[in-house]
Amino acid sequence: MPAVTVADGSSLYYELHGDGPRTIVFAHGAGGNHLSWWQQIPRYRDDYRCLIFDHRGFGASTDASGSYIRAYTADLEAILTDAGIDDAVLVGQSMGGFTCITFAAAHPERVRGLVMADTLLGVGDEDLLTEWRAALEAVPTPDDPMRQTSMVAQSFIHEHPEGLFLYQQVRGTNPPRDLTADYSVADGAVPVADLAKLTMPVLFLAGDEDAIIPAPLIQRASRLVPGARYEGVPNTGHSVYWERPAAFNALLDTLLAEAFRGG
Repeated sequence: MPAVTVADGSSLYYELHGDGPRTIVFAHGAGGNHLSWWQQIPRYRDDYRCLIFDHRGFGASTDASGSYIRAYTADLEAILTDAGIDDAVLVGQSMGGFTCITFAAAHPERVRGLVMADTLLGVGDEDLLTEWRAALEAVPTPDDPMRQTSMVAQSFIHEHPEGLFLYQQVRGTNPPRDLTADYSVADGAVPVADLAKLTMPVLFLAGDEDAIIPAPLIQRASRLVPGARYEGVPNTGHSVYWERPAAFNALLDTLLAEAFRGG
């Protein structure tokens, strides 16, 4: 499978599935890696070219400089260039939303549409980020085993224990890494004034039982992006794509139809 080495020596792993004329890029969150999208790739690869990748420091990608999220925008550009992709719909889950929205603001001509799934990360509103950090203090720390059960709704844990187990297994394939970041403008988040550059279709979606990034905060973030749409998914936690794939894929279908209208 391909990998691109960037200037600081980091190796960025990615995969392409399908050979359709239009591309979807899926960017995972801090609890996953390229394996996370197993309920999306089989659904879309017959009609789209699907790109999945490991953020630096996750999965099979390395982080030679310790840059973490500050390099994510440039990393995505390097991956797309190496893969020969001119434009795409970007789908960012949680931390991956930071990658996608910052890339979209920096390179709007290369982004046909944007899905911010279970995330406000990358939206550089300090008041909103302060409220999110306060909410996150009530959640177990990343090194606490209970943190993983916070990534999904309690009902999912009881109804789909196999789903939680698989989530934990995927997360366990990541190497140890420092996830310290406050996702502020200083880290590369998009200043509120620059959100107007996002003229492509934008969808924010959230599970109404999200403990990691509460849905009301995500809805408020959506209001800062002109023309963006917000959708809430009931009885779902921080991982709509994993917990409710049919609902997630249906929302993505709507965004894709809008993004690729006319070809």
